Amino acid sequence: MPDRPSVPVINTPDHHFGAMFLILLARAPDTAMLRAATRLADSAAVASWALRPDGLKPLTVDQYRELLAYAAAPEVLDLALYLRGDRKRIRTLIDHIGREIAELLSHYSAPTPESDARP
Repeated sequence: MPDRPSVPVINTPDHHFGAMFLILLARAPDTAMLRAATRLADSAAVASWALRPDGLKPLTVDQYRELLAYAAAPEVLDLALYLRGDRKRIRTLIDHIGREIAELLSHYSAPTPESDARP
């Protein structure tokens, strides 16, 4: 079995790669801070999924996380780093994620089970 990576893996959509690079360069977190921030972001994403609006109820947690990564990965990581990965401040990140998803839904319609059906 391979050793666990020393730096957490952050799944980044290609269109966010530059922004993520700049955030990591500007904030310059050490490994412990990056781990704490990614854990906070992951926990906040799952909690945000549990509190998701009715229009997103058809999404699984993995689908919701993919949507969040596509729409706002840099913003979520940046705020998690700003919060220093402090789990006591998770509600701040959950609220931010909710606003990011609401902004996305203001431009695109929410998925429906009918739209997922294939002919």
